Amino acid sequence: MSGLKGVLGAALMLAAIPADAAWRRAETANFILYGDMSEKQIAERARALEDFDALLRMLTGISSGPPANRLPVYFAPDNSKMQIIRPVPGIVAGFYSATPDGIAAFVDRTTDRYRIFRNDTLFHEYVHHFMLQYFPAGYPKWYVEGFAEYLMTVDFRDGEVDIGRYNAERALWLLNQRDWLPFEHMMFGSDRKARADDAMRLYAQSWLLVHYLMNDDARRAATPKYMTALAKGEDGRKAFAEIFGFPSSELDARLRTYAKAGIAYRRLVWQSRAEAKVATPTLAIGDYPLLQAAMRSAVPEKQQAALRGRVKRAVGKREDELSLRLLAQAEALYGDGTDADRLLDRLLAVRAEDAELLYLKGMRHLRAGRQDEAARKAEYAKARTWFARAHKADGNHFPTLYRYAEALSLEPDYASVNTRNILMLAHSLAPQVTEIGLQAAQLLMLRGEFRAAEGVLAPIAASTHHPKGSAAALALMETARAGQKPEELLGFGFAADE
Repeated sequence: MSGLKGVLGAALMLAAIPADAAWRRAETANFILYGDMSEKQIAERARALEDFDALLRMLTGISSGPPANRLPVYFAPDNSKMQIIRPVPGIVAGFYSATPDGIAAFVDRTTDRYRIFRNDTLFHEYVHHFMLQYFPAGYPKWYVEGFAEYLMTVDFRDGEVDIGRYNAERALWLLNQRDWLPFEHMMFGSDRKARADDAMRLYAQSWLLVHYLMNDDARRAATPKYMTALAKGEDGRKAFAEIFGFPSSELDARLRTYAKAGIAYRRLVWQSRAEAKVATPTLAIGDYPLLQAAMRSAVPEKQQAALRGRVKRAVGKREDELSLRLLAQAEALYGDGTDADRLLDRLLAVRAEDAELLYLKGMRHLRAGRQDEAARKAEYAKARTWFARAHKADGNHFPTLYRYAEALSLEPDYASVNTRNILMLAHSLAPQVTEIGLQAAQLLMLRGEFRAAEGVLAPIAASTHHPKGSAAALALMETARAGQKPEELLGFGFAADE
C-alpha cells in the first residue's frame, strides 16, 4: 500500500501547474495571508498585521499566546474579484466573514492608492475579531464601532507608532456639527426619527466619543468600569454620571468643544518584532484561493450551483493536487456525491489523515442526509464517522465540531454532555461565529444552564453586523432570563447574514 501511495503522490504533485500561478502565501504567528502580489508586498502586510496584533495585546493586557486558529486574510486584486466571495458594492474596500464554514478577512488591495492609512479597513475588522476572541461581552454599538474606528488608523513608523489619528472619509461626517446625532440618542436610543445618513454619522461620532474617552487617563480608566456596569444591567445614564463624574447630557457640548480644539493623537515608541514567512514559489492558479475561500464562507443555497460551475470551469481538465482538492470541495458541498467520493477517495489514498479532506467526506454525507429524509439518519451516522476522524486529525477545526453536532441533532440524547462539550469547544475556538453561538446557547438552555446561555448570547445580541442573528439572540435571552427552554429551536440551517 505504501508503494501505491508513493506513486499516487508523485502523480498528484508532479502534474503540470499552469504558468499563470501568481498568488503567494505568507504566515505569521496569528495570520495566514494570501495575495496576488510580490514577496516584498505580502511580507510587509504580514508584518503590519502582526505588529497590530501585538499593539492590541499591549493595550488590552492580553499576555496569552496566539489563538488555536490563525486568521486567513485574502488580498484580492480588485473589487471585481471580491465578488467571488460576496456580492459587495464597488465602493467596499474590504470585509470580514465569520461563518460556520470558516472565518476570514478580504481586502481590495487597489484601494491602497486612495487611502492615507492603507490598512484601515483590515485593522477595523480585526479589532472586532480580536475583541470577540478575548473580550466577548454585550458592548453597546457605539463602543463596538468606535473602538474599532479609533484603532484602525494606527500608523507604524520606524521606531514609533501613532494611535488615534482620524480617517479622512469619516471626518467629513463631523464637519457640520448641526447635523450630528444627539449623543444620548446614540448611546441610549430615543424616539428621534431615523435619517438615511445616520449610519455614517454613527461611525464618525462613535470614533469621536471613544477618542475623547481614550485620550485622557482618568476617562480611559473609567471606561472599562462603565462597560462592566452596563453588562450588569445598570441604568446607563446613572452609571455614566457616577463613573465619569458628569452627566451624559453634557456630552454634546463637551464633544463639540473637543472637536473644535483640534484632536491630538498619541505617539509611542515601537520596536517591531514581527516575522513573516513567505512561501515561494507562487502557490496557486488564477482565482483558486478566492474560490476556495468562497466555499468556506457559507454560500447561500441559491448561489451554490453557480459557484460549483465556476469551480469546474476554473479547474477544467487539470489533474494537479490543488485542482483536484478544489473540485472535490465543490462536489462535496454542492454537487454530486458520487463525484465527490471519487475525488476525495483518490486524494485520501495519498493523504489519509488530511483533516480537511476527512471533513469534506463528512460533509458529503451530511448533505446527502439533508436532501433525503428517508436516508437522513443513516447518512448522518456516516457523516459522524468522518467528522470524528477529521477531529482526531485537527482538534481545532471548528467547522468539523459544528457539523458533528448537526449530525447528532436527530439523536434522542442530543442535549447530552457530549454534545454540549462539542458545541462549547466550537464556540471557544470561533466565538466570532454567530450561528455557533446560537446553537451552543440553545443547547445550554435545553440543559437548564440559563446563565451560561445568557453569557454566550450577550455579544451576539449587541452585534451591529448581523441583525437577523442579533434578533434571534435577543429573543433567546428573554427566554433564558425567564428560566424557560426554547419552544422552537433554530435549525442548523439558520444563517445570521441572510
